[in-house]
Amino acid sequence: MQQQNRARIAIIGAGTIGGALARALAPEWPVTATRRDLKKARSLEELGVTLTGDNSEAAAWADLLLLAVKPRQVVPVLQEIAPFTDGKPVVSFAAAISLDIMNRAAPGTRFIRAMTNTAVEIRRGYTVYACSSQVTEADRKLAEEVMRHAGEVQPVEESHLDVLTAMAGSGPAYLYTVVESLIYGALRMGLPRDLALRSAAHTLIGASELLLASGKHPAELRDSVVTPGGVTIEGLYELEEGRVRTAFMKAVCAASVQARKLAEEARIQAEEAIRPSFAKKENPVGSNSGLNVPFRT
Repeated sequence: MQQQNRARIAIIGAGTIGGALARALAPEWPVTATRRDLKKARSLEELGVTLTGDNSEAAAWADLLLLAVKPRQVVPVLQEIAPFTDGKPVVSFAAAISLDIMNRAAPGTRFIRAMTNTAVEIRRGYTVYACSSQVTEADRKLAEEVMRHAGEVQPVEESHLDVLTAMAGSGPAYLYTVVESLIYGALRMGLPRDLALRSAAHTLIGASELLLASGKHPAELRDSVVTPGGVTIEGLYELEEGRVRTAFMKAVCAASVQARKLAEEARIQAEEAIRPSFAKKENPVGSNSGLNVPFRT
């Protein structure tokens, strides 16, 4: 399908995730991306991405918006582009900011809240999403088509998104730590660095794909590798003594708690940002309502 026949996608915030999405989507869709420092995103132009520092210009042009800014920036950016997003679907990849907050920041916009990871750059990401009640079936299908082009996609309840931030969003960092540890173990035993890296990475890829394809429990697949008095059981014994499983469980739990804490802080900040906006609309200068709501800076 020709690009000109496809939905126009604006990526607001071409940082780590926004830039990765732009690189994945540019071959198939017309993409405009925004960033405050355009010099840091110039490489995207080589892929056919149009760059601009004007969020409103990008929003006005687009059929679908992907919001990839930091949580504290979500409400100000939504208020900035609201005149140009009315009736349009916006997919937010910002952690912590709920659909309710976004709906209040830009009424009339149809929001989808999503979480993904950096593997979208090579179209192997895992993206989960939840839709607001205003999202139409056509909106959902378009957003899912776009997100599926960057990897696996799964709809979830919004209440699961903070924990999934600790899993799908932060998960690559945990797994890179595992791979790094395997590499250093192999280096200690004399294996060349490049061979150790490829061995560790492909072992992780193969194990993950077998897990998904087989439908078996991870413990069952692990036990199929273990033989009495063999090599694997010695390695597993050391891992158990080092409480590796407990460490990973604690990591996911701690990250989930932090995600929920940040979500609450973001909610409070967003409430403070939204409240003056509504107060201004309800109490224009010169009104006789007697209500004077101070603006926060």
